[in-house]
Amino acid sequence: MKKSEAKANFFGRGSAAKHPSASAQSSSGIYVKTYLNFSDSRPVLDVMDFGRTFYAEELCYMAAEKLGITPLVVPLFALAHSSLKLWYPPNEKITCSEECAHEFILRIRFIPPESIIGKLPAIDGRMFNYLYQQIRSDFINDHIVFTQSVGLEHLLGLGVIDMVRYGKEHGKNLPSLRNLDPQDFIPATARNKFKLFFEKKRLHMNFKPHLEEQHRQYEQDTIVNTQLTYVKGVSDYSEHYGMETFRITQSDSRSAETVVEVKPYDAKFPGLNIYEDKVMWSCFYYLSAFSALCLVISFLEFLSLVIFKIVFLMITFD
Repeated sequence: MKKSEAKANFFGRGSAAKHPSASAQSSSGIYVKTYLNFSDSRPVLDVMDFGRTFYAEELCYMAAEKLGITPLVVPLFALAHSSLKLWYPPNEKITCSEECAHEFILRIRFIPPESIIGKLPAIDGRMFNYLYQQIRSDFINDHIVFTQSVGLEHLLGLGVIDMVRYGKEHGKNLPSLRNLDPQDFIPATARNKFKLFFEKKRLHMNFKPHLEEQHRQYEQDTIVNTQLTYVKGVSDYSEHYGMETFRITQSDSRSAETVVEVKPYDAKFPGLNIYEDKVMWSCFYYLSAFSALCLVISFLEFLSLVIFKIVFLMITFD
């Protein structure tokens, strides 16, 4: 009897992304970390109500309240495992235990389309800033797959914009920004190209004129507009940021792998795309019994969530 297995990847194309695990605060309790304090080992939410069982959605609301995010936009959030390899559904029951610690990361799972992202600062500025910090973290840690047309220059340009944003947030003038290390604002793969002393000097020299130009351009602009430029620069050139991929394999090596992509806002093929043996089918089509069963178990609940979130976005932001 053949066996089917489904594996989910929620960073778009490529293998599942790796992420530094949240440091355990202790060996017990529930901890939720956020992208607003990721360099800090302290979580935004720590629960020590031992014996009590929480739903994952309940923990999302509790963490969002701590961050000052309005309940209106919390349905777009979800709890992710600290490895960022799986999501916890809203009805997942999590028991606060003295025997082991549960660690999660609060993420925006349902990325709004560009037309709505532009409205977010007016609707909930804290939620927009969280989205920015999440995208920035994914960018810095190489969790975003860009199209082949994107070169090193574009990645460095995003780093310059982020550096200008940092200066505006912390009241840094241009001379102070020149003293910052550009490697703190670019992806890990780009940093690897500037390891040697002379290469680091070259990076600083390349950053200098672009930093001066961008600083003049955004000097009178708001922090939010600078963030929107950064988000657009990432999303326009990434390969389906926020898309979730489900891979279904069977124990029979002769069987073709079935790949399911959920990307509701794709410009060419929005919705559900299914690939089998390099052939794409949009929406639903006939699958083998094993693949269909595995498919339903793996992402039927997620698909219902996507539909709910799309309706939620249409009602809320239109």
